[in-house]
This record gives sequence, C-alpha cells and structure tokens, in this order.
Amino acid sequence: MYYTEELLSYPEEEEELGYIVAVKMYPNVKSAVWGLKDWVGLTKSIELNEMTFSHENGKQRRYIVVKKQVDVRPKAGGKELFEDLPRYRFSCYVTNPDLPLEQIWNIYNTRADCENRIKELKGDLGPESFCLQDFWATEASFRFIMVAAYNPMNLFRHFALDHHHRAILKTLSSYCFALGAWKVDHANKQVLKISLPSKRRPWMDGIFAQIKKLSPPFKYSNA
Repeated sequence: MYYTEELLSYPEEEEELGYIVAVKMYPNVKSAVWGLKDWVGLTKSIELNEMTFSHENGKQRRYIVVKKQVDVRPKAGGKELFEDLPRYRFSCYVTNPDLPLEQIWNIYNTRADCENRIKELKGDLGPESFCLQDFWATEASFRFIMVAAYNPMNLFRHFALDHHHRAILKTLSSYCFALGAWKVDHANKQVLKISLPSKRRPWMDGIFAQIKKLSPPFKYSNA
C-alpha cells in the first residue's frame, strides 16, 4: 500500500507502510534540485532524478524529482522553478520504497488523481470546515459525508452522465440539482415538473432515460 497525498508530515511507521508523498518546493528543496546532475530520461519530455535530503536536520530521506518539458507537455503539472530553465516544470516526491525511479514515478502517476478528489471534497462538500471535540466524532462525520454525499454523487456522475470526474459537484448543482420543480397529479400518476429551458430539456431527458435503465448492484471502478 502506498500513500500518494501531499502531507505536512511523513508516516511514522515507515518500516511497515510504503509511501510516496508530494513535496512542496521550499527554498532549500529548490536549491537541492538545482544542484542535481545526470538526469535519467523516461520519455522524450520527462526526466527523473533522485537525491537524499532532510528538513531542518531531520532524518535523511529519499527524494524523487521529475522534470517535464513544457513545450511538449503544456498541461504538465509541477512548477517552473528556475529562470534559467523556463521551459521545464519540476515535481518532487519523498518516498521510502527501494524501487527504481521509473517504478516510483509510475506508481505515483497512476494514483495521483486522489489529490484531485481530496480537493473536490474540500471545495464542494466542506469536510475541513468543521472539527468536533472528539477525534473519532470528526472521523465519523467525515465518513458520513463520504457515504451519504460524495459516493452517491460519484455514482450519479458515472452512470447517469457516463463519465468519471469531468463535472464537479458545483457544476452538477447548477445543471442537475438546483432546479425549480414541483409535483402534480396527472392521470392517476404523480408527475415531476421541472423548470428548465427548452434547449436543455433533451439533455435532462437523456439523464432520466439513462437512470431508468439502471438497477443495482452497480459495478464501479475509480481507476
């Protein structure tokens, strides 16, 4: 198991738990990255390197540095650290598994989307805006948010809209949920009336048609 989140501290039981943690580019980290040589080419636009580094005379840890060429990958993540290298963005990760550079990068690259989900939770559902007196009460509240709000929203996004993460909750609120509606009786049936512009009605009808075809259990993968 590997942690791939950006944390302020490192897991204490690192002998038992492998981790890959994104590192903020503090000035001392930036200075160490500038001194690196003998970069290893992963692809034409990505190079890897590693160094041993410690913050404030702490434990020496293994750092993996990724350099990406902006000309080839204009949407590449990372930061442009040096004026002398304006065409490159850098990312840095601290890790403890004794694995080759390429394997560390592949592990992180295939799991790094979890950080986007964490940002979505913070921005849309606000789990970081409350803190109860008891730790486990806070934990229970957070898990309730995940089960009662975030997971159903993901199921709706995946099965009704037929994609994983392109629409965040803020977008779905205005397009799907925050709509004027009322219920009426018609021909011995209850009918839901939705206030929706005529141009968007076929799109909404498609969502209802997609939902009508579904039945649990749902087979869902977040890969």
